[in-house]
Amino acid sequence: MKKLFMYGVLGLLAGTALVGPVVAERKDLGSIRVTFAKAVKAAEPSVVNIYAARVSRPTLAQEPGLQSLMPREGKARERVERSLGSGVIVKNTGVVVTNLHVIEGAQAIKVVLSDGREFAAKRVGQDEKLDLAVLQLEMTSNQMLPAAKFGNSDTLQVGDVVLAIGNPFGIGQSVSFGIVSAVQRSAAALSPYARFIQTDAPINPGNSGGALVDSTGALVGVNSGIFSKSGSSNGIGFAIPATLVQRVVNDIVSTGRVVRPWFGAEGQAMTADVARELGMPTATGVQLTAVLANSPAATAGLRRGDVILSLGGGAVENPADLNEQVLAMPNLLDKATPLVYWRDGKRNETQVTLTALPVRTPSAQLVVKGYNPMNGVTVEALTPGLNNELALPLSSKGVAVVNVPDAPVLAAFGMPVQTGDIVMAINGSTIREPNDVQKALESSRSNWTLRLMRNGRVMNIQTQ
Repeated sequence: MKKLFMYGVLGLLAGTALVGPVVAERKDLGSIRVTFAKAVKAAEPSVVNIYAARVSRPTLAQEPGLQSLMPREGKARERVERSLGSGVIVKNTGVVVTNLHVIEGAQAIKVVLSDGREFAAKRVGQDEKLDLAVLQLEMTSNQMLPAAKFGNSDTLQVGDVVLAIGNPFGIGQSVSFGIVSAVQRSAAALSPYARFIQTDAPINPGNSGGALVDSTGALVGVNSGIFSKSGSSNGIGFAIPATLVQRVVNDIVSTGRVVRPWFGAEGQAMTADVARELGMPTATGVQLTAVLANSPAATAGLRRGDVILSLGGGAVENPADLNEQVLAMPNLLDKATPLVYWRDGKRNETQVTLTALPVRTPSAQLVVKGYNPMNGVTVEALTPGLNNELALPLSSKGVAVVNVPDAPVLAAFGMPVQTGDIVMAINGSTIREPNDVQKALESSRSNWTLRLMRNGRVMNIQTQ
C-alpha cells in the first residue's frame, strides 16, 4: 500500500441515490429485505484484480552493514517485488484503468477477471498527476470483455448510496457499502489536479484502482486514497470522479498523453488591505502577479494586477481554487468560458478560451561538459510544459536540472546539484538558457558558486 503523508492509497467503489435496483422483498407482513444485489451483479464483472511484479537488483553495498560481504565483482542479487491492487475494465476491447502506483516499475502485469480468466497486460499510458494508469489486456481480436458503464459523477450528492468493489488484502473481490460524504473535496496530499468524491464506504489495502459505483451499478469514480493513521479504513476515503477518469482514458488511448487546459497566469490571495485599496467589497479572488505572453489569459486581455473572481461560473476565492478549476475542468478546453475579474474599481466580464497546456520541448536541452561541478548533467530550458511537470511557478526563471548521472567527477565535487533543481546563476552570471550554464562554468577552473532553487528555497552552493 502506498502512503501519501497521512493518506494510504487504496480503492473505492461508490454510487448515487437509492433508486431503481434497490430491491425490497416482502417475506411476510413484518419482514422487508433491502438489497443492492442487482447493482453489484451489473458492476462486478468489470472489476479486476491486478498483480504486478518488478525486479530490483540491490547490491550488498547498498545494504547497511553488509559492504564487507560484497563479492569483488559486485554482482547484484535479483529480488522480485510484487504488488496487488484492483482495476476497472472501461472498454470491452480490454482497456483497464487502475492506480499508477499499483503497476509502477512493473516488468510483468497480470489481470484476473471476476470469472477467473487471466490476461497479461501492457501499459498504454499514465497520468502521474492523478495516479492513474491505462492498461491493454493481451487478448485475441474477437474477444469482448464486460466493460463498466460510466455514470455521471457530476450529479452525485452528499448522502447518495455508494458501493466499493475491489480486492482488499488480496483475499478476493469484495463489496462494501456507504454513502457519499462530500463532493468536490480538495485533497492536496493526493493531487491538486482533482476535486475528489469522499465516501465512508470501507476500503482497505488492495482496493487501489477499484471502482466507485452508484446504486444502479454505474461507475462514478475510481479510488484514490484514504485518510488513515493506521493504513486501514476509518471511514474517510477518496475517489477520482468518473467524468475525469473517462477523459484521461480517452486522451491516453487516442493520443498517448493527457491533455489539460492552460490559463497562463498566476497570482496571490487577496488581503483585506489590498481589497480596500482596490475598492473591492470583500477580500476574495486571486490578484494576478504574472501573465505570460501569448497565453489564454493574455489573449483574453488580462493583465498583472487584475483580480480573478470567477471562472466558468465557479467562484475563485484563492490561488488553489484557480489552479484546480483550470486543471480539473477539462470541459473548458477550447471553449469560450465566462470569466469575471476586478479592475479599475469595478467588476468586469470577459471570456477566456483555455487551450491545451504546451508540451515539453526536450530538444531545448544541453549536457554540460568539462571538469566542473556539473559535468554530465542535463539541463533544460524552462517552458510552461516543464514548469507544470516540476510544479514550478509559471514565471520561474533559469534552467532546470533534468538528469544527474552517477559520475566520478560529480562525486568529487560532492554532487552539488539534484534533479529538479533550478539553476539561476553561476559565479554571478544570470542563467537564462542552457548555453548560459556551459559558458558560466567555463569562466573558472577552480571555484564555482551555484545559485539554485530547490524545493522552493533559494540556496548558494560553493564548490572547488
